[in-house]
Amino acid sequence: MTAATTLADVTTPAGDQLVIPEGWRQGRGAFGGLTIAALIRAIEARVADPARRVRSVTAELPAPALPGVAQVDVDVLRSGSSLTCARAALRQGDSVASHAVAILAASRPLEAPLAWRDLSPPESPPWRELELLKMGSWPEFAQHFEYRHVAGVPLAGGEARTVGWVRPVAPGPHRDAAYLAALVDAWWPAALVRAPAMRPIATIAYTLDVVGDFAGLDPDAPLLYRGTVPVSGDGFFLETRELWGDDGRLLAINHQTFAIIR
Repeated sequence: MTAATTLADVTTPAGDQLVIPEGWRQGRGAFGGLTIAALIRAIEARVADPARRVRSVTAELPAPALPGVAQVDVDVLRSGSSLTCARAALRQGDSVASHAVAILAASRPLEAPLAWRDLSPPESPPWRELELLKMGSWPEFAQHFEYRHVAGVPLAGGEARTVGWVRPVAPGPHRDAAYLAALVDAWWPAALVRAPAMRPIATIAYTLDVVGDFAGLDPDAPLLYRGTVPVSGDGFFLETRELWGDDGRLLAINHQTFAIIR
């Protein structure tokens, strides 16, 4: 049984139990980045092949994961010569609170013209020149992260875009897909920049694509975050999020569907 008191503790063997403690809530349930990170590490433990890195994760959060004990179950859907597809579910009682499917694959090095990146990192001062943002007590899970704001604050108006630096308060030794999954979910939604008032929202679908690695990066440096919301309507909005190293490399792209709770 694993108690997730810090992000570093979110290491859950397949078929084990995870203790979701107090202090990690986002609304009624636990911060989604925490539960998705737990599912990713459970899948990695089940696959048990360090050559097969997590490349893509899709997840759904159909119910809040409440503080307390949760069961984590993993199934390998298929494992081929260089690629494995596995799914994991976090259950409390008879309900699935979080569900994830991950693709793990060995490296396939390619050179141009089959390797490129047309995205550019957001403009930002060096993270050391920015003061820590005081988040207060809301949301509850934010106490476990450090934030350095660059652009886009809730209720400010203007473009639905926000930029800043983020890292865990107690990151532990791992710099992996689970680490990225949690960090990319830690920032406030860019839709709140255009919102006329604060209101509850919830992630219902989540996709993470891991496109870079941490080799050569300072493990203690925060990552640069950018979130944009291109469309909102009918009580839902779609957000694209990115994480960048302080050397300008793109590490991950995340897409989320949010429900605006009435």
